[in-house]
Amino acid sequence: MSVIMTFFKTFHYYWTEMADQRTNNWLFINSIYQVPFLLIAYLYFVLRCGPQYMKNRSSYSLKTFMKFYNIFQIIANVWLVYEHIAAGWFTEIPLTCVPIDYSYKPGPYRLARTMWWLFLLKLVDLIETVVYVLRKKQNQISFLHVYHHVSNCVFSWIYTKYVAGGMTTFNSLLNCSVHVLMYTYYLLATFGPTVRKVINPIKPYITILQMVQFIVLIIYLIQTLFPSCPVPSVFGPVFIGNLIANLFLFYKFYRNRYIKSKNM
Repeated sequence: MSVIMTFFKTFHYYWTEMADQRTNNWLFINSIYQVPFLLIAYLYFVLRCGPQYMKNRSSYSLKTFMKFYNIFQIIANVWLVYEHIAAGWFTEIPLTCVPIDYSYKPGPYRLARTMWWLFLLKLVDLIETVVYVLRKKQNQISFLHVYHHVSNCVFSWIYTKYVAGGMTTFNSLLNCSVHVLMYTYYLLATFGPTVRKVINPIKPYITILQMVQFIVLIIYLIQTLFPSCPVPSVFGPVFIGNLIANLFLFYKFYRNRYIKSKNM
């Protein structure tokens, strides 16, 4: 009985007391089952249920939906970049190791809200895989694609729950900036084969840009490993590990798609 009580006390400490009290009661953040349930449902649909449903059906076009979805993503990511900067980035928050401000002052609280909106956007991003299923583009639902989307949801959830502020938000600032360019490319690609032919040479550079992003973030987060850096020590290694995994998977994709295929 004492072991069980110890477990629940320890869990309560890390799940509730260690959490950012500003964000912990916001939608999805304090629930232990909502995000896992959504991700399990996502995996079940895109890997099993969806393909079975589409097996004997014609693919959906969804061209208009894709145009509006990409426009939405561009606007959302531009707004999130603006919110990061308006909340203090490059003025009050430098690129050095700075502590997380858990106060309700306008700047830090605005940054925490921005992280929560970013987390919600990562949940919206799961729609992309659903579109692939409905368009019968199952070959595009690779391990890289699924891992990237699931890990983005999980880590943005963790960020918002525990470290929604300070230097840790450089990750989201850079990621949103990259996504503005990425979704602009995707939007242009929806305007037909003529436009796609013109912009096709840019496509490899979208993947290169994402890999450069991971390298920059790994270098940036290395400073969290130093004892003098006033950031919870557990987050640095965990986030760096995820970035290394993404970098490896994106490089593997880039090598197979653009280097090997070019040499064949």
